[in-house]
Amino acid sequence: MRRINPGSVNSYIRYGNVKIPKSIQSECPQCRITTEFMINANFQSSKNGIVTESSCPTCKKSTVFIIMTKDGHEEQGEHADTYIYDVQASKHLINHIESLPNIPKDLIRAYRSAINVHQTRENSATAVMSKRVIESILKHFLKEKSKGQPLSQQLEILPNHVDLAKPIQSLSQLLQAESSLNKMLELESEMDYETTSLLVDLLENIIEYLFVLPGKIEVTHNKITKKFN
Repeated sequence: MRRINPGSVNSYIRYGNVKIPKSIQSECPQCRITTEFMINANFQSSKNGIVTESSCPTCKKSTVFIIMTKDGHEEQGEHADTYIYDVQASKHLINHIESLPNIPKDLIRAYRSAINVHQTRENSATAVMSKRVIESILKHFLKEKSKGQPLSQQLEILPNHVDLAKPIQSLSQLLQAESSLNKMLELESEMDYETTSLLVDLLENIIEYLFVLPGKIEVTHNKITKKFN
């Protein structure tokens, strides 16, 4: 499930005491192209919301939308929260990494295997595959230096072989005073919808990189430490 940002709703219609989307600009879960969905008025109603479908104008495949007409209404105002059914919006990392260009295929296979054996509650197999995932990550960055070294030592020297600052420093070029993006942010030139979508993605990536990921690692580290102390 992926929540539709209110700014992505082109138009609304009245449904009881709330307004629900009539037209939505969103990425299609099937072809991944951003397009306009016209919401089907043939709703399946329930106590807390409605379910409907819309076909992608590009790939012609049907997509499900869930519109919450009751829960949280007092907080959300007159516009109902809307969600699009998108399998790739799942929190599982495996749904995202296969499209990334620099991840080794053996790492993807090992991680997928680790997820699969964990879901079937094969604890020993999960331990084996988890170690293989860590080894694959370290081998990718450390190359020959990973041979014969314990995992703890490999992790200690890993920051010397990975430019962790590069993703953030690369943004400085995008935001230079004369750059197109900076002019748009300063309202010196107009920004189209595609660019605003990319900008929101960038915001999400920066927050995740600087806050979410370090926080998740720290929380998980503390949970593991607490379990074995």
